[in-house]
Formats: sequence, C-alpha cells, structure tokens
Amino acid sequence: MDLVKAKIFLDKVNREFGRMSKDPENIARIDMDIMLSYIRDLYDTLVYAEPAAPPSHMPKIENKRRSTPIKSSPAEPSEPHYVEPPKPARVDPPTPPPVEEKPAPAPPPPPPVVETPPPAPVVETPPPPPPVVAAPPKQDSLPPEAMALFEFKEAKELSEKLSQTPINDLSRAISLNDKLRMGNELFGGDNSLFEDAIKNLNNFSEFGQAKAYLIDNFVVKFDWSHDKREEIAKKLIGLINRRYK
Repeated sequence: MDLVKAKIFLDKVNREFGRMSKDPENIARIDMDIMLSYIRDLYDTLVYAEPAAPPSHMPKIENKRRSTPIKSSPAEPSEPHYVEPPKPARVDPPTPPPVEEKPAPAPPPPPPVVETPPPAPVVETPPPPPPVVAAPPKQDSLPPEAMALFEFKEAKELSEKLSQTPINDLSRAISLNDKLRMGNELFGGDNSLFEDAIKNLNNFSEFGQAKAYLIDNFVVKFDWSHDKREEIAKKLIGLINRRYK
C-alpha cells in the first residue's frame, strides 16, 4: 500500500472531522459528502494501491526462517464497503434553572358599598309678593305746584303726538343721562331707590296707582315742584303716563 498517499487522505479526514466537530448541530450536506469522499479515497488507497518500493538506502532483509516458499493463492479482491462516518458528539442542552413558584395573588377586595343618600326635601318656593298698590293720593294736602306736575296738555302737533306714544318698559325708555339726573335730583342721589321705584311703576295696572305711589313716597319728600327739579320731574311723570296708555 501507498502509506504516503494514505497519510495525505488521513490528514484530510482528520482536518475535515475537526472542522465538523466545532459545530455538530449545523453540519451541511456538502460537508458530509466531502468527508465521505476523503474516506473512500483513504479506503481505496489502503485496499487497492500497490505497495510502495522501499527506499534504496535501506538494506534488504531476507527471511531465513522460511526454507520453502509458500504458495499463496491469488487474493480475491474484496468488495468495497461503506464506512459510516463518525457521529458527532452529543451535546446535551443546559438544564434550565428551577422555576420558582409564585404564590397566587390575593383576590381583589369587594367594591365599596355606596349608600344612596335620601332625596333632598322639596322646598316650596313661596309665591312672589303682590305688587305694591298705592293708596289714592291725598290731593287736598298737596300744594298746587305739585298737582301741576301731573297735568298734561293735549297734543296738537305731530311731533307732540309722536312723543306721547305708549312704552312697555320704563327702564328701557329712560336714557342713561336722564337716569343719572333723575336719581340725583328726584330721589336724593340714591340710585338704588330710583331703580326700585322704576320696577314698582312697571307693575301698576293704571296711571292712578302710579300717581298715588309717587305722591306718597317721592313728590313731597324730595320737593319735585321746586324750580330746579320741576322740568326733570315732568319728564319722568310724562314717561310714566305713556306706560299706561
């Protein structure tokens, strides 16, 4: 046999085996075919190759024990057989650490019971107070100057007739400047008193009630018939008269 050639194929087999053993879990089919081809070459070299001639410098050793030659029958070539490649070493997977069992979570607490409060007692709203009804004016005790404030001339001109058209709300019919002047001169500078008076005057049903209310509470008390207050007093009374037309 050719030991030199066999040594070459043996080195290839060892080298290929070492490369495959590095990753035994991922051996490709082509790597297995290469390994098998090297093994076949090694096998053929060992079985079928002619023995190599010994080197010339080595002395020839004769076997003197055998006196008679032994006739050897011609060797029958043996059939090649398949050599199973070595199986890769089995690598057991690492043992996983034991799983620590956690205690079951505690059940959630029951929802709090919300007590429904009793319904609030129904508070009946008292009816609004009846409108202020003024008593009939005491005309005998009024000076003639105060009575003259409630006298109205008959409108003849178109402009006078337009100025006496009915109004629905005294508060909207009086301008801001007139409100300030009326509050200062006819109600003693008390604007809240003026506003309350306008609200009451809006609620009367006829001019006679409004007239009595003015005479009893403001005309005499704040001297509306004075020369300085007569003009603005007549203007306010004229607007009140148009409220009830």
